[in-house]
Amino acid sequence: MIIRGKLISGLLLLLLIATIAIGINAQEKKKKTSDEFLKDIESMAETAKAKKKITADSWDMEGLKKLETPEDNSFLAERGIFSKPVSEVKDEKKEGIVFLKEEEPKKPKFVYKGRMTLGDRIIVIIEDENMGKSFSVKEGDSAGDFTVLSIDKKEIRLRKKDGEEIAVSMVKEQKKEKVEEGFKPSSTDEEAGGPK
Repeated sequence: MIIRGKLISGLLLLLLIATIAIGINAQEKKKKTSDEFLKDIESMAETAKAKKKITADSWDMEGLKKLETPEDNSFLAERGIFSKPVSEVKDEKKEGIVFLKEEEPKKPKFVYKGRMTLGDRIIVIIEDENMGKSFSVKEGDSAGDFTVLSIDKKEIRLRKKDGEEIAVSMVKEQKKEKVEEGFKPSSTDEEAGGPK
């Protein structure tokens, strides 16, 4: 057991020495990289100072120091401070002028799209084709500038704020084709490879 204890303490001692050596090595590398970084910063600062000196040498300091005299700006003395220069007015022909008139906004064109029944409430979907907006409304709701007055089985009555009333038909136009020989496929059935 004593041998085992000595062996373990020897291994721990070796591990401690290796850890210390690695730590010292890492500190040296860190110091070396930080020294290189500081040297790079110093060289960049010297380069910037040199560029600034070259730029300052190229300035015309004598020209900047020269004071302006009233003779340098004699054009200001010829006219008053608050006077405006008068330009020659050319005769302009008004033939090319086109006056635009304000167009009245398009009146809404409501179209019935569908109907939902929730308990005793009837909600209809109408679309203003001129504006491209759809509205889901019940009696008393507004659709744009219009208020829904009533909804029955055939039409929806709407009133504008200025008093104008319109009716939107709830009967969708259905194309009824007279079929003589039973089932007649539509063009979409033929494209999809349906019965012929």
